[in-house]
Amino acid sequence: MFRNIEITPEEEEELIRKVAMIIHKNGLEAAAILMIETVKPLSYIGGQMGRLFISPFLPAFGDKIEIGGEKLITVFEKRENVEKLLSMIEEMAKEDNAKKVNPSESKTKQKNFWRRLIPF
Repeated sequence: MFRNIEITPEEEEELIRKVAMIIHKNGLEAAAILMIETVKPLSYIGGQMGRLFISPFLPAFGDKIEIGGEKLITVFEKRENVEKLLSMIEEMAKEDNAKKVNPSESKTKQKNFWRRLIPF
């Protein structure tokens, strides 16, 4: 039920990068930074609460999800990993802002989007 999973630093880095990519892909950088900064001091307590309340239900979803959930809990219990996640999210947001196109091109893209949805 409660597994003691050993995670290598490379696996930690990969999990943090995956979480940051999901947040960036969905455009939730600002909301995620605000929420993570708010709960960062309680990261260890949150990990222990996750083990207590979430871990018993993970085996119902299969071994892969159970192990993945345990890895996520283990990784984000450490405050330095939470800091890494925040810095990755901020870097991705800065890169995205630097690559933004000018407003006239974005309007053209919006028009093309609606044309795909509405057949004429």
